[in-house]
Amino acid sequence: MRKWWFQIHKWVGLIVGLQILAWTVSGLYMTWFPIEQVRSEHLIREAKPRDLRAAKNLISPERAVEAVKASVSRLELVDIAGRWMWRIDSAGKPHMLIDAEKGQVISPLDETEARRIAAADYAGKGTMAAATLIKDKPPIEYRRALPVWQVAFDDEDQTRLYIEPLTGKVVARRSDLWRTYDFLWSLHIMDYSEREDFNHWPIILFALLSLALTITGIGLVVIRFWPQRSL
Repeated sequence: MRKWWFQIHKWVGLIVGLQILAWTVSGLYMTWFPIEQVRSEHLIREAKPRDLRAAKNLISPERAVEAVKASVSRLELVDIAGRWMWRIDSAGKPHMLIDAEKGQVISPLDETEARRIAAADYAGKGTMAAATLIKDKPPIEYRRALPVWQVAFDDEDQTRLYIEPLTGKVVARRSDLWRTYDFLWSLHIMDYSEREDFNHWPIILFALLSLALTITGIGLVVIRFWPQRSL
């Protein structure tokens, strides 16, 4: 009985040992750093909310809608980097940005606008190094809709801000801390390409094997300390 339990425990341990180590290390890392720090939320510049009643000569919603040839599913007045903008969706998707003071369509954003939004959002110690419009083949750290502006800063964390050209939103903030977190997350859920799916058979199989390793380990402890019959 003891030999049988030991053999199962040994071979299961050899199979799942490295994955259990990956789960432990990645889990420790993910609990060590606050998620707000991983998301670089501490580098967001705090902007005082502006009072809409102080805004003068804004174009009306009707005039903003007139500039849209497609159907309008949402119309929102927003403050983007100190400028009032009409943000318009069509069929539930981002469609257009209009300067609410000048009435000009400013989307898709050009590099100057992307840099201005990034400068208004970033509160770190680095300086802006580059702005790149990514239309295809984005880096693994960005897994959202394209195209997107990537604005890079030369700080120690290699911060990157990602800005949607049709909404002016900063949709992602990436740093070396986030990249390490994301890599360890891929090891944790065993999805090494998309890093999103944790409902697949490899992780279920390894979880079951880890359960077997735990049960056989407990069994060995019980067998080790179980009172032996004297002859």
